[in-house]
Amino acid sequence: MKLKELPHKSHFTEGDRACAGCMGSNIAINVMRILGKKTVVSVPPSCMSVFGGTFPNINWDVPYFHMQFANTASTITGIARALKVQGKEDIVVLGMAGDGATADMGLASLSGAAHRDEDILYICYNNEAYENTGIQASGVSPIGVWSSTTPKGNQYAPKDIPRILIAHEATYVATASTSHIQDFINKVEKAKKLRGFRYIEVLSACTPGWKIDSHLGPELVKEAVESGYWLLIEYEDRKLKMNVKPKFTGLKEFISKQGRFNDISDEQLENLRKQIERKYHIYKNMENNNHL
Repeated sequence: MKLKELPHKSHFTEGDRACAGCMGSNIAINVMRILGKKTVVSVPPSCMSVFGGTFPNINWDVPYFHMQFANTASTITGIARALKVQGKEDIVVLGMAGDGATADMGLASLSGAAHRDEDILYICYNNEAYENTGIQASGVSPIGVWSSTTPKGNQYAPKDIPRILIAHEATYVATASTSHIQDFINKVEKAKKLRGFRYIEVLSACTPGWKIDSHLGPELVKEAVESGYWLLIEYEDRKLKMNVKPKFTGLKEFISKQGRFNDISDEQLENLRKQIERKYHIYKNMENNNHL
């Protein structure tokens, strides 16, 4: 599907209560333009459950389940299995969860679903912190970033959830950014058509959590890709492909626009740069190996 063919109507409807400039809302709108009406969705406690899924103001124009933090993958697994018993195998069962519910509390159920190759689509909108509950660091927060639990800058490298799921030899694993919209469309559309466990992780700029002006989200997620901070990769049939080659320029400019990096030290910045380069080389080696 080309961008010009993308339906205007989204089954994540207008009028949500997200912060101005929220990229999570942008991701949900575009995902549901692609997946369409034959979708069932579950969302755990998160920004998205608050701004788009609080009764009676629910923006999901499809069957919607709000479940606990840790069990998004197990919830949608149960739904998918129930639909299969009923012979309804043309319905996409979607989990939309933030990084905390994915990389931390929900990692066990996510791993189990990938291991069993459950017929589900799991999309993580990764804003790199627990933004909804006070901007605490999560397991995928970047090195040097401020949060309410890392006031002097996060010292730990983020977990690489796509690589963890690739180690499960999952059916489909990808990363995406709505700044690279055709790549985003291609991946969500492919995941819609495939059967088995599918996972897509999308970078989601957060206005208050990243301490940015509300108009900067689209610009920043684009710069994240170009600088190598956010790699666009795709894993299918035990083969890894990198979709965009980073320019590896502009990292300092990228982080300088975000208040959450205001106090990053020179040492932390260098550690962040090394972690980005190391991650790129790991994926490049996986791509060159061509068979995992």
